[in-house]
Order: sequence, then C-alpha cells, then structure tokens
Amino acid sequence: MNRFFITFIIIFPLTDIFGEEQTIYLMNGQILRGEVIKQTGTSMQIKTTDGKVRQLNKAEIQRVTYKEPSAKELKESEERLKQQAQNDNPTKTVPEKPAEIIPEKKPDPPKKSDPSFSHTKRHDIEFFAGIGYGFYKPNSENFLIEAQNRLSILFGTNPSISKKPSYHTDLSDQLGINYTFKRFSGSLSGNNFRGTTTTSYLGLNSGTEFSTIGGTYPEKQSSLRADVSYLAFSNDRFDLKATLGYSEFWGSTDDKSTSVKAFSSSGLSLYGQYSFTISERLRGPSAGIKATIRLGERIENRIEIHSLELKGTQDLTTHAKIFSDSASPIYGEFSQAIGWKAYGVYFDYKFVYKLTPIFSVWLGASIYNWQYSVHHYSLEQKYAFEAPASIPNAALLEDLLQEQIVKGAASVSKSEAILFGFIFRFDLANQN
Repeated sequence: MNRFFITFIIIFPLTDIFGEEQTIYLMNGQILRGEVIKQTGTSMQIKTTDGKVRQLNKAEIQRVTYKEPSAKELKESEERLKQQAQNDNPTKTVPEKPAEIIPEKKPDPPKKSDPSFSHTKRHDIEFFAGIGYGFYKPNSENFLIEAQNRLSILFGTNPSISKKPSYHTDLSDQLGINYTFKRFSGSLSGNNFRGTTTTSYLGLNSGTEFSTIGGTYPEKQSSLRADVSYLAFSNDRFDLKATLGYSEFWGSTDDKSTSVKAFSSSGLSLYGQYSFTISERLRGPSAGIKATIRLGERIENRIEIHSLELKGTQDLTTHAKIFSDSASPIYGEFSQAIGWKAYGVYFDYKFVYKLTPIFSVWLGASIYNWQYSVHHYSLEQKYAFEAPASIPNAALLEDLLQEQIVKGAASVSKSEAILFGFIFRFDLANQN
C-alpha cells in the first residue's frame, strides 16, 4: 500500500486547474469581478468581466471569493464610492456607474504587506468524512506464540513454528472536524480500521507427534485524536503548522473459528476448537506537523505526520475444547495480560479538490504504525482437571522468569486505509 501511495503522489500531474471568475473586494469598497490570471506574494493581476486587465496590490484587497456579489453588496459599494468621491470634490457629482466599470485608479506604490493575508486571517470550520478499504494488523496472536516459544525453550520443550499471517481488507472509515481562527486551529478526528486475518501454527511435540492450529477471524481498531496547531509559516502556496495532540486506540479480535489437530504415528489423535478474544487499549500524547500545498485555486495537498508515545494494556483469553477417541472432552482456558509501551508514527494524506468554496472532495490514505515493548506480563492456565499443586516459592519464581523472558519478545502493529470522502467548509469570518 505504501508503494501504491508513493507512486500516486509522484505520477499525479502537478498542474493548475483552469481559471474561474472570482469576486475581489477592495479596501476602498470597490467590488471587481473577473478571472485571476497571475499572482505573486504581493500583487494580483485580474481580467475583469469587461475584458480589461488590472494590476492590484494585495494590500488593497480585503477578501477574494468565488461567490458573485449580491445586489445589496453592489448597492452599498456604489454608495460608498459616491460618498468618497463627494468628500474628495464636493462641487462635483459622480455619475452612477456599475462597480465593475468605475475608471481604474492608478495603484499606489507597493506597500509592505503580509503575503499570507488570506490564510492567517481565516475563521472557519470544516466537517469531513471518508470511507474506503483498509486493514488492522496487530501482532497479538504471533506475540502469544513467540512468548510461549521463549518459555518452552526455557523449560526444555519444543517451540511452535508459525506461518506469516495473511491479512484481507475490509471497509474502513474516517470522520472529523477542524476549527480555525487566524493562526490557531483545533481538530478532533476518528478512524475505524477493519480487516480479516488468517493464521496457522505448527507444534512439534516429538519426532512422530505434531499439532496444527489455524483459523480466520475479524479484527478491528478504532482511534480518536484531538490536537491543537499553530500556523508557523504561510504563503500563497504553502502552510506549515506545528501540532500537539493526544490519541486513544481500541483494538479487538473475536475468533470463533480456529481449530486444533494433533497427530501421532497412528494418525489423528486429538482435535478440537479454540475461541479467543483480544482487547487492547492504548493512549498517549503526540507531536508533529501539518502541511498544506496548494496547486492553483482548487487543489490542495494536505499532509500530517505525528510521532506517538503510548501506554496501555492488552487482555487475551482463549477457550479450548479438545476431543480424543478414548476420552471425554477436555476444556481449557488461557488468560494473558500484557502492559504495553509503544512508540510509533501516524501519517495522513488528502488530495483535496474544491468543487465550490463550501464543498470539496478528497482521496487519501491514513496509516498508523508502532512497535511495542512489554512493561509487564502474566499468563494463567486453567483446566477442567486438577493439575498438580505447585510449591508457592517455585510458582513465584516461574512467574518472574516468565515476565523477564517475555519482555524480550518484539511486537508491532499497523493500520492502513485508502479513503474517499468530502469536506464541508463554513466561513465564519463573513457571516456578519
């Protein structure tokens, strides 16, 4: 998926979309309607509706919008210009003319101005949502096998051999809100990653005895992120924000299909079914950057990169029901509890196309990736039959050895989704 995403960015043509008429409101009250044909950090060149080309200083501009001016705005502009003309020369009256064809006033010499005026003065709110396909790749099942293998080596038994899990995509989604006021902004967003995992393990009991475990089951991860950002740099084409946030994650696995089979020299000796549930919860702070790259008046590339520092727990419970030819069913239960520390990265990209000043569509990718380290670990085994009583001190020593050995096992988690969605943007600065 990463290779597809990088290729998508490289091959997508970085060209401006054709021009479209816009409305330019000047500081002196004048309203112009025309196509922006060229602009720099301090000036803008437009072609008005009557075919004239006009050069404007950005210091003269109050705001720019795609909307056509209302009749009320045109009337107010006309009255304001007439009043200004009368104040300048009370003995003369100015004939009524449409705002767009008022004789062009020679621009003043360029004044020092902030080239990012239209972005540092923003006051708006955005609602966005997307849906697509993705997957959740926890390492929970493999970690259990790896942990047990380490303990098997410690206590002199044979380890299990695990086949690399296969993952299948499923519907995933994203939902969020952005609020911006001048250079400050706040965001609240959530993701749901869903997928299906298939695993297979082989256990070697002796030279002639072995067992297999395998199954397919659904997995899901949900995330919730809140962050605040400061616009550190901005110009006509590029914005860069510094961001601090806090994230929380919920992961779940619910397996009811895994089967187990044991073979000896005489053939199938045991068979049965495993069902297990895994629940995980992580939370912690994040820090990163958000960047917006504008291409023309309609296209935006929005990029977010955040580092994550998380802590949390994972609980796994496995129920087993085993049958043999010569005995009644054996019921068993494993309970595993882990305390995690995790460090990772969150990456989000959106290619945004503005259909109107209010409504946009986007195509993008959302990726979480982190590596765990074990903070604490415990494994409890229960059976229907009575196990030999343990010596208390020996049991305590075994628990301590288990925890120290398992702490060396590695675990990673990854969530990815390709999404298509929409954005509704409401400009609060012009609601008065």
